[in-house]
Amino acid sequence: RVMQALSHFSYHASGGQFVLCDLQGGFYADGVVLTDPAVLSRNKSFGVTDLGPTGISTFFSQHRCNEFCRADWTKPADQRRYHNVTQGTSMVGSAAHVPTHHSRRPMSGGMAAIGEYGY
Repeated sequence: RVMQALSHFSYHASGGQFVLCDLQGGFYADGVVLTDPAVLSRNKSFGVTDLGPTGISTFFSQHRCNEFCRADWTKPADQRRYHNVTQGTSMVGSAAHVPTHHSRRPMSGGMAAIGEYGY
């Protein structure tokens, strides 16, 4: 529910230009790690996972505001579904492998998964 609100907030804060979505990661005792985000933009400038305006509309066709959203946050006028909606979408083929490396000290405590939210 927090990740859905963060996606909604990203649209509002960017003046309707972007939606941060497909959020995965976990909560730690001293922080939160979000991995593999996708950005949807009005001009499709963020690579193959950027589904553009139709992706933004599709996100909002499925989004239901919750206790973390504010009533005054903006939403697009077009909230139709243009793409198939699939929970757990990674938006990358299963054969793809993207090498990663640790860029910060490990966080303390165990991780509690927050799951993967895609459409």
